[in-house]
Amino acid sequence: MPIPRLSKSLDDCRQMLFARIEEVQDEYQAKGWLPRRLNLNKGVVRGLIELFAWGIYQLYQLLEATFRQGFAKHADAEWLDLHADQVEQPRKQATKARGNIEFGREGDQGNTVIPKGRILRTKPDGKGQVYRYVTTKDMVLPDGVSNVMVPVEAEEYGSASNLTAGQYLELVTPVSGITKITVKADWLTQEGADTEADHKLTPRIPLAWLGNNGVTKHAYESWVMPVTGVVACRVLDQHPRGQGTVDVIIKGTAGIPTNELLEAVRQAINENYPVNDDWEVRAPQSVAVALSATLQCYPDTQLEEIKLKAEERVRALFTDPTAVVGITPLQIGEDLTKDRLVAAIMAVPGIKQITWSGAADFPVMQDGLAVLSSITLTATAASES
Repeated sequence: MPIPRLSKSLDDCRQMLFARIEEVQDEYQAKGWLPRRLNLNKGVVRGLIELFAWGIYQLYQLLEATFRQGFAKHADAEWLDLHADQVEQPRKQATKARGNIEFGREGDQGNTVIPKGRILRTKPDGKGQVYRYVTTKDMVLPDGVSNVMVPVEAEEYGSASNLTAGQYLELVTPVSGITKITVKADWLTQEGADTEADHKLTPRIPLAWLGNNGVTKHAYESWVMPVTGVVACRVLDQHPRGQGTVDVIIKGTAGIPTNELLEAVRQAINENYPVNDDWEVRAPQSVAVALSATLQCYPDTQLEEIKLKAEERVRALFTDPTAVVGITPLQIGEDLTKDRLVAAIMAVPGIKQITWSGAADFPVMQDGLAVLSSITLTATAASES
């Protein structure tokens, strides 16, 4: 239901003043409060009327804004935080991405030291943004081994640092002997998360009340959704593993949740003692998605720039982007269709046609989640015809 309009236009306020002055002019003149009738069309009086009209107009604007902010569904920013605090659902704060990146070398002779503090970075994305990471522990690639997993942490807070499989990284501060950096699909140990947006916080406020009505589906959602890093959950409460069982499927900011996030969710549920349920928290079943396509672009376009922007939009389908306009991430149980991919890619100006190599449709079970395992996009110039 829309909020009723309480404010008035500036012209409405002006007319209110005109009407009131005309109504009382004769009375005030008779009482000696006015020396003569006022000219409302020019002069000092008209100027004062305009000033008073503006002040009244601002008061009406404030009235409507304040009234709107009194309802959690329509509130925003600090006002929304006040509503959230009333039901003990504070806004989730940003976190940094942490995980393990594979460092590799040619051959396997001797020991290669990878010091703490080495910096890695991505290529510029479609907006020219570069994401940087720093190694957090001294590591050694021992003799006879060609690669090792090295713990890293993003320099910046936010979900944009949640790299997807195969995303390019390079060393800014070189390590002698290291020739290859590989991002695996399961590289994260802690998801990077953005400060919770208003449109994500708003639904959690009524959920706090719905969750008080016994150990229901809403109760599980109200316990799970406040955990930082959780962006969605699906509660399977129709006895998925037999009578009395409940499965809670979690999606994190990077898609498949880390073990650390799953453990945080289990702790949150444990604190509420759903003792009569045989409940289980788990990640969605992963549906691997390998994509390969050729982008035929119009002549005189920047092929590399188009490819980067297209890849950014496709990768955003598998994470939880806040800065990629027009992309709605895939949810638990949602099929990845060719139409969805085409819509994401064709939003990039300059692309004429897409030719797919292999599958572009990926069905997903109700407790599954599409996960990008690899992506290969090639940009070529289309013929003039």
